[in-house]
This record gives sequence, C-alpha cells and structure tokens, in this order.
Amino acid sequence: MSAVAPRTTVAETASGRGEATATVFAADAPRTGASAPKKQSNPIFADEEEKKRMVAQALKRKRDAMKKSNKPTKANANKSNGGNNGGISGDPPKLKPPTISSLTTNEIFGCEKCCFDRGGCFECLKGPPVSTRYEPGKGVEWLEDIPPCPQYFPTEEEWNNGDPLEYINKIRPEAEKFGLANIVPPKSWQPKFCLPNKDFMRFRTRIQAINELQNRPAGLGKRARMKEAGGEKVATANSGRMASAAPTAATPATPTSAPSGRMGGGGGGTATTTSGKNQPSLSKIKYQEQKQQRDEYVKKEVEKITKQYGFQSGARHTMETMKRYSDYFKSRYFSDAKTGNPVKDISIPEMEREFWRIIENSEGRNIEVIYGADIATIETGSGMPTTDHKDEEQKKFANNPWNVTKMPYNPSSCLSHVERTTGITVPWLYFGMTLSTFCWHVEDHHFYSVNYHHFGDPKVWYCIPAEYSQQFERLMRTRLPHLFEAQPDLLHSLVTILSPKEIKAAGIPVYRVQQNARSYIITFPYSYHAGFNTGYNCAEAVNFAPVDWLPFGAFATERYVGDKRYQSVAHDQLLLTLTNGCDRVPGWKETVKKEMEKRVKIEEERREKAKPMCGEIVKMEDFCDFNELDCCVCLGDLNWAGVVCECTFRKGRGLIYCLRCVDKGCKCEKDTRKMVVRQTIEELKELVKTKCAPCQ
Repeated sequence: MSAVAPRTTVAETASGRGEATATVFAADAPRTGASAPKKQSNPIFADEEEKKRMVAQALKRKRDAMKKSNKPTKANANKSNGGNNGGISGDPPKLKPPTISSLTTNEIFGCEKCCFDRGGCFECLKGPPVSTRYEPGKGVEWLEDIPPCPQYFPTEEEWNNGDPLEYINKIRPEAEKFGLANIVPPKSWQPKFCLPNKDFMRFRTRIQAINELQNRPAGLGKRARMKEAGGEKVATANSGRMASAAPTAATPATPTSAPSGRMGGGGGGTATTTSGKNQPSLSKIKYQEQKQQRDEYVKKEVEKITKQYGFQSGARHTMETMKRYSDYFKSRYFSDAKTGNPVKDISIPEMEREFWRIIENSEGRNIEVIYGADIATIETGSGMPTTDHKDEEQKKFANNPWNVTKMPYNPSSCLSHVERTTGITVPWLYFGMTLSTFCWHVEDHHFYSVNYHHFGDPKVWYCIPAEYSQQFERLMRTRLPHLFEAQPDLLHSLVTILSPKEIKAAGIPVYRVQQNARSYIITFPYSYHAGFNTGYNCAEAVNFAPVDWLPFGAFATERYVGDKRYQSVAHDQLLLTLTNGCDRVPGWKETVKKEMEKRVKIEEERREKAKPMCGEIVKMEDFCDFNELDCCVCLGDLNWAGVVCECTFRKGRGLIYCLRCVDKGCKCEKDTRKMVVRQTIEELKELVKTKCAPCQ
C-alpha cells in the first residue's frame, strides 16, 4: 500500500503535539498552517502563490535583519568586556566576581555585564532574571473543584503482550468522556533516556511571560514592546531590501512632466526639459505602479504578522543549563520574602495554586520563564532506546509497541500510511522548567496524541472533552474578543490560556491530572488540553490515529478549509488509501465504509453543483494529476477533483479551484473551464462496494 506523502508549503508553520508553544520569528519556529491572504480587487499579483511567496520572503529578510542587528560588533564587544588592553591608561578596571561566602546562595549567576548582581542578567542566566516572588497563602482556592482524569494501571501481561492501540480502545468508552487519560506502566517498564549526544546537544528556548497568557492587551507582549522601544524595530525595518522596495515621495515612479510626441498631445507643444530617450514607457509606468502596490501590500502583511502576540526567542541551552536555570528560578521565586531562602519541599498543589493566581491576577507582575519546545527528533534523535544500544536489557524497549516512536506506525494507526512528518509521525521533545506552560489547543487534524514523560518533575494537565470543544471556542471568543480581533487564528497560535474557574462557570467541564516520570498521557481527538511544568523535566510526544479518528479528521478538514489553513495530511488521499487496504486490518471495514459513503455523497453533491459552471469533465490521467496540490482560495485538498480555467491555467499560473470555490474564481464563460476528476462517482461507489464488503 503506497504511503501518503507529507505536505509542505512555503507559508507552513508548526503547532505542538500534546503540548505546544508558538514563537514569533524564532530561528526554529514550528509549523501551523498559515491563513491565505484575502484577494485584492486589483490583480497586482499573478496568483495567490506569488502573494504568499513574496510575504514569506519578506518575513525571512526581516528575520535575517533582526539576527544581524542583534549581533554585537567587535568594537562593542570589546567595550562591553572592558576592552582587551587591561593595562592601557583610561580603560575601566576589570570587574572581579564576589566570593561565594559573600552570597546567600550556592550559585554565582552574576557576570561583568550586570556587575555581578546577585540576581544575574539575561546573559549569565541564559533566561529572564527573577524580579518577584510568590506570596504564601494567596493562591487560588478553587482547585478542589476540578475533578481528576482517570488513571490506568495495565498489568505486566497487558503491557508486554498487548497492543497499545488495543488497550487504548479498551479504555476509550470511559476515558474519552474526560478527553484525556493517564496510563502508568508496570514496574518492569524502565527504559533509560537515550538521547544521542545528550550532554552536548543545544536547543532553542522560548520566553513565556506567564502573566500575559490570559490577561493582556491585543498586539505585542511587553518584552517585544520593550525591544521595539529600544530601537530594534527601526534597525530592522530600515535595513535590507525591505526598506528600498517601494518608491518614496522623493523618488516618484512617474515622470514629472508629460513626454513629447503623440503621448504629449502632438505638434505645437512646447519642448520639455527631459529627454525623450530617458522617459519611461506606459508599460513601465504601469509596472512600477503595480510593483509599488505589491510592495505596500507585502509590507502591511509583514507588519500585521509581526504585531501579533507570540513567545520571544530565548537563548540556546543544554540539558544541564536548562536544569540549572529551572532550579535557580524555583529557589528564587519560591523563597521567603524576609530571608530570601528557598521554601523547602513546596508541594505541587501549592505551586498549582500560585500558577493560577499569576494567570488570574497578573496586574503589576512580570514573571517570565523559558521552555524548550518542539525539538525535532528527526534531527536530534529520540530519547527512547534504539536497537543500537549497547545494553541488551535496553534493546528490548527499542521495538516495544509502547515506544512512542513506534505508535504512529502501529498497523492499527491510519498514520502508518503517511510518510515521516515532523511533529505528526516523528516525535518532538520538550524540555520544561518550573511554571513553563503549554496553552489550550487541540492536535493537528484532531489526531490522538501520546506524551511520554522521560524524567524530571511532574506535569499538571487540564482537559476538556471533545463534545464541549465548540462551546469552549465560543467562550474564548466571548471572553477575549480583543485578542481574536487582532489575531483571528488565536486558537491555532498556542499562546493563550483561560482559567478552569472561568471555563467551569460557563458550564464546560474541566478535568485535571498529574503526570509523573515514566507515565503516558493520551489525548483524545478534538479534546482541548493545556498545562504547566512543576520543574525541570523532559517529555516526548507524537500523534497516532486509530480508525475511530476518521470522523474527527473529516470534521477537522472542513474546519481547516473554512479557516484557509494548510493541511499537513491530505485527508481525501488518506481515505482512498485506507479504503484500498481496509481488508488488511481487522475491524476497519465498517468504519472506513461509513466514512467513505458519507464523503462520496458530499462529493457527488459538490460535483452536481459545479457542473453548470464547467464546460467539460475530464479525468486526471488524461489531463494532469492534482495529487499534493491545493485550492488557490481555501487551500483545500484537490486529490479527488479540481476545476481549472484557460484564462489562468494555460498561462503557466496554474490556478486550481476545489469544488467548494468554483464560484469564487474567474468570471469566464463555462466553456473555458474543466472539471478534472480522479475517479467518477460511479467508480468511487464501486470501490467502496468492492473493498468494504463484509468477509464471507
């Protein structure tokens, strides 16, 4: 059975699996499908692809300019370090660090840049300084009202001889009512953390302002606004090709006087001061006008995107420095106000009450943490053991079906027919620290997800059952209208959290669970989930899709089309692949048949509606295969059918419309349009009848 290829696009960005964050202009920004820009009435772009490409290129130039402007020059570096000529008259004397005995902590975090301040600075901490501390006894009091998610403890026999997807299907009738389940393996499950080069690997972090996750104004966060006020925006906006793209008032694109000859009104006209040889032609003037309009559009799009809220890029860390900073933050934030000594053995419930106090009552507080999220194991390697491990005892965990790297490709997972795709079928790693947060979100395409806690302090999860997800989305829009107005795709941006207290007050159930090391969290399709880390830890997460996911995937596809959001997996293509091979997996036929029959019926209705707008119907094998192509309007999958028109397709612009968007295309006569189909409706019905027939 052929695998479904992963889909990529120049405008593609990422969303997390199981837990997630979003970054503005981080060097390693994750992928989530970007919304297509609205069409301009004036055709200043050749097509939608050119429009998206120009915006993406402009964003890249802006990112590169930001990186360049943030690099200190050699002169400035010498200046900040006190110079390298320590003995030359006029140079400031070298600063000396204080002795350990003069400090009340066991770590020295100061450096020359901050004059060895006890609190340190961003340079020596590799994270934000901690400028405030918690106040005991002031945490929220409503945590007792949040009921727990179910926890499951499979036996040794169930674990070692069973299939994870079979076990999940067994607990599904109960667990999916909560949206999430915590599975605790038996004691024999002791895989070591086997990340290659784990002592030397460096990963990018994101800075999260915890106090801004719920209560914030629309637009940039405080740290981004401070950067802008410090001149970083001016430095980047006025450098590179971006600054000179559009003509300015001082350099007009049109001539200051009319040229002579027929264009100037014929004989009898006075001579102009400008030579006719240097006059731009009418076509050149038109080109310059369109170029100026394009550049202005791109500039506005870049400005709009950069004004959206997102987590700022932080320093690169190793596992050791990440743990060091997390321990520093915990000991400094959770410390006695009088003595400055860390609070010993602070409990998870006490930390949880303080976390939600920060979220709900953030006025006058600025609490920043860092999070190492969405680290691609396709580049770093997985933390699970491999068959190359030297320890024979560890090798047995490499091919165990509970190894998270194996779960997407379980024979009972629909994703076993999808090629390797980072963050979907290839796991991401997450290095958390005290109070770092993963905000409310659902998985891409509403997949299942599995999150394995390798080591470290617990995570606290909250979840909402799928049947209440749409009600939750409406609540978010009602509660935070100013944020949605500024950022319509806020729910896809993974930067906002809402207190469970407010969610419960709206009649939406919320559940809670604490995940400890060596345990699994399973999230069910279209279940919103969020949470935070209670200290330094590491987790690994990936998606999988048993056959009962199919109706959720179909619903997600229509949502993506409505939002003009890119689809990482072509659902129609996957559905055809599953139909052709449904007899290979026991129990698949009934569900696949039901979903295919629904989809074929919808396709038949769409084709009937589009027929009056098309001159003829041709098959892809006789025209052009639309596999891996998207609708130029809604980014919908064109695997089954699409419509082309001679006015665009033959000119090399290649605009193709899905059957939903035929009436949103050109206004040409129907004779110039073709509906291109992979299979006729009769062939699709026969395929379902043949492949999904009950076994005799």
